[in-house]
Amino acid sequence: MAWECDDCGTRSTSPPCDECGSEVGEYTGFVWVCPDCGRQSAKNNPPCPRCGGMDLEQRRPDYSDIDDEISVPGYAQLAKPLVPLFLVVAIVVALFATGVVPLPEDLDVALNGPRVVDAPGSADQADGVNLSDVESGILDRVDEYRAERDADALSRDGTLDSMATFAAQREVAGDYDGGRVVGGLRDFSPACQPAIFLLGSTDGGGATIDDFENESAAAQALFEVLVADLEGSATLTDATAANAVDVHVAPDGRIYAAYAVC
Repeated sequence: MAWECDDCGTRSTSPPCDECGSEVGEYTGFVWVCPDCGRQSAKNNPPCPRCGGMDLEQRRPDYSDIDDEISVPGYAQLAKPLVPLFLVVAIVVALFATGVVPLPEDLDVALNGPRVVDAPGSADQADGVNLSDVESGILDRVDEYRAERDADALSRDGTLDSMATFAAQREVAGDYDGGRVVGGLRDFSPACQPAIFLLGSTDGGGATIDDFENESAAAQALFEVLVADLEGSATLTDATAANAVDVHVAPDGRIYAAYAVC
């Protein structure tokens, strides 16, 4: 069987054309076909390489069979053997993402940052007291304290805020059931070297949220604990950059707070 180029008429065994390089043409003549499996061959050279049949028959070529043999597999066909591997990878990723299988701590910290997962108690509101307002009240009092000593107000810093939150919630997780600590303060990257002070129940005072009528009273009490510490008082005066505070109320109402400054 020969292949004949439609452009120049040159015959060869298969495209492209040996003379002009065209790939447009058709096979001519006869082929030898295995009646058992239908495989075509240019020569009468049994046995059939596909099924081993010994009796080949001479017929006109069936081009569809040739096209099937030289066709290029599609992406879906190529990817089919890899489907089990993709499935395993997807399951592993899902297990890590949902927390069914915990990540190794170093990898968890690298991907999600240091934190306390499911810290017991509340970080938002307790006994009708808005804890964010308590935090703002503490920082406002720090600014007033510094202004009385001719020092500028300190800026608020997101990294310091995260460090204060971590420090307070780590204490809660250590005192109550529940809560998982991932990483440590060393895993944060602040722009300065902060000092961190623990206030409220974490200093042994045992204050509870129901000891205070409102946010202002709670903020004033925690601020007074901060400045009563000689080191804290000096640090508040000497600080030059930023500060942050976090207030957390434990399940039994005890107040935990942390103040970060640099």
